[in-house]
Amino acid sequence: MKKIVILTCKKSSVVCTGAGCLKAFNQKTKSFERYGDEQLELEAFFHCNGCDENGRGIWDDGMKEKVERLLSIHPDAVHMGVCTKLKDKSRCPTIQRVADLLKQQGAVLVDGTH
Repeated sequence: MKKIVILTCKKSSVVCTGAGCLKAFNQKTKSFERYGDEQLELEAFFHCNGCDENGRGIWDDGMKEKVERLLSIHPDAVHMGVCTKLKDKSRCPTIQRVADLLKQQGAVLVDGTH
């Protein structure tokens, strides 16, 4: 069974319910099609901790704790919501830092959910 994590941008939570991500996960459509008949378990659905007044991602004790919790479950794949990309298609430094730490622990990063 593959352990899946979905990471989204906190700013998106103003308009996003997570329904699109969860529907794609549950129905194994879009970026989850890759798993075919393999069993999946959604281990975490989480947001970054937002941005400061200058638009920089926040890396605080809470974010560190989230990453430590995720590392402890050893996810097989981390699906990065489309909301985690900036207009220029790069990622904010905080989301990229989370992704890099998870990847260093063996998680596969997947662009997109739905």
